[in-house]
Amino acid sequence: MAHTIWLSVVTTFLPALGASLHGALAQSEAYRLGATSERLALDLQAAIASISASMAVPPGDPVALKAAVRAAIALILDEHQDWHTLVSPHRLLLP
Repeated sequence: MAHTIWLSVVTTFLPALGASLHGALAQSEAYRLGATSERLALDLQAAIASISASMAVPPGDPVALKAAVRAAIALILDEHQDWHTLVSPHRLLLP
């Protein structure tokens, strides 16, 4: 009889503990991704403004335009690298 009680406690407690720890980890990761996405949105808006500003000059400034486009591409590639680092340990089959 005592074995049944302990077996019931162990078989319900350990999975519940694992699920709660996994939930906390997932929530932490979701918060980090949300903060990163907000920062990226602001940085991309600034990059768009920089590209627009370099194109607004009547003859256009090719050096400034090239620098602004390269900065925007660097932002996008950095975000891609972050997502690749996040997803690669899970070995997901991505198209």
